[in-house]
Amino acid sequence: MQVWTIPEWCAHRKISRATFYNLIKAGKAPRTMKFGNSVRISAEADLEWLRACEAESASRTKEAA
Repeated sequence: MQVWTIPEWCAHRKISRATFYNLIKAGKAPRTMKFGNSVRISAEADLEWLRACEAESASRTKEAA
């Protein structure tokens, strides 16, 4: 299973680390897990996050119609 560090995940999703931390503040970041002093994001958490983003986008599109 793929597991990313925060910088790796940000590069994978083409977002800045600042955006990642803004997602955390907004309660919209992917789930993370700690390994010692390191924080990781699993492929499963990434997929859940992506699906949530898609659902939110679809919801906003329906509201605008």
